Amino acid sequence: MEQSEPPSLLSPMLEAARGFIEGEHPLFKSLALKTTRLSEGEVCFRLTVPEDYLDGDHIHGGIFTIMLDTILGYSVWTSLDTFRPIATINLKTDYFGHVTPETTLICSGVCEGIRDEIAYCTGRATTEETGELIATATGTFMVGTRSMTSKSRL
Repeated sequence: MEQSEPPSLLSPMLEAARGFIEGEHPLFKSLALKTTRLSEGEVCFRLTVPEDYLDGDHIHGGIFTIMLDTILGYSVWTSLDTFRPIATINLKTDYFGHVTPETTLICSGVCEGIRDEIAYCTGRATTEETGELIATATGTFMVGTRSMTSKSRL
């Protein structure tokens, strides 16, 4: 007799978001990203940055900006009841350290709140082994963006 998986405690929205970020998002597939915490407005991931992102002896800092931008946006998605597109309005990343390839990182993001269709988020990247802070980010995101058409005006 086959054993079935226990039912997920996550909402359909969170399940869909986890499936996308772990299995379909090209960057995170390359980082072997694994979800360690996923709840409303809070996300945490374990990942390893491969040698592909090397810049000299260390991982290029730009990967942390891209990674944290996506993770903060993801924390916004987990705050929503239904899928709505989002877009980064502003992102500030501060770097505090360097990592070498194959270092395991813990990256987290928190959607602090959404007001007037603007989400406010914070995030951080630390090393798993020592907890050393590598980068932090703060960002604002527009919720419910829509694509521009030829009939739209700025």
